[in-house]
Amino acid sequence: MQPAGTRLSNPVPNNLRELWWLAGALALIFLLARYTPLDHALTGLFYDPATRGFPLRDAAFWAVIMHTGLKYLSVAAWFALLAYWITLRGHRSRQPLRRAIGFTLLVALLASLSVSSLRALSAHSCPWELSLFGGTADYFRFFDAVPLNPGSGRCAPSGHAASGFVWLTAWIALRGVDRTKARFALVFALALGFLTGLTQLARGAHFLSHVLLTAWVCFAAAWVCDWAYRMWGKKRNN
Repeated sequence: MQPAGTRLSNPVPNNLRELWWLAGALALIFLLARYTPLDHALTGLFYDPATRGFPLRDAAFWAVIMHTGLKYLSVAAWFALLAYWITLRGHRSRQPLRRAIGFTLLVALLASLSVSSLRALSAHSCPWELSLFGGTADYFRFFDAVPLNPGSGRCAPSGHAASGFVWLTAWIALRGVDRTKARFALVFALALGFLTGLTQLARGAHFLSHVLLTAWVCFAAAWVCDWAYRMWGKKRNN
């Protein structure tokens, strides 16, 4: 697959191969959530049966620094990238990089909106609301019938983890333009996604499958936009 912007000489993986990887990854996430105990096992590490709650839920480090702080770090990174994009205006030799950054800025917002939209449609509630972990709502797996008391829902995928995984967009945009910057973007996206995802697991806000689904949605949104961008470019040049 070729990313947005000017291409490097070495080709990146083709569309069909990446499409199969996307489909396989989504199937794996659903299989993990439906047929393994991993979601409950990891969440259970942070649950205290004696108090019927998650001790780290309102702890300052996790609620303020790791939750609010990391979210604003991602927002600050977006505005810093916007400022960098503005400074590249008029630099002809840097236009491929500028286009890739512009793609990142727009599609990162779209990826975040995609996660938020799916959350709004979700009937799955957060672990801290479930009877299994001290709440009152009934638990059900992906593709199960919605129970009579599903809780407030709106918990899958994880919105907070999107603060990190939206930056997979930068990796897709940059990998055919600047390998060094693309690798940095990938490390940043995975590290921030891991930290934000871990934060919500520790606080009882999400299961692992919710976090992985967020990563998938962010990557898929960026991949589809990159494909559409290149198809548009081909038609314009014909």
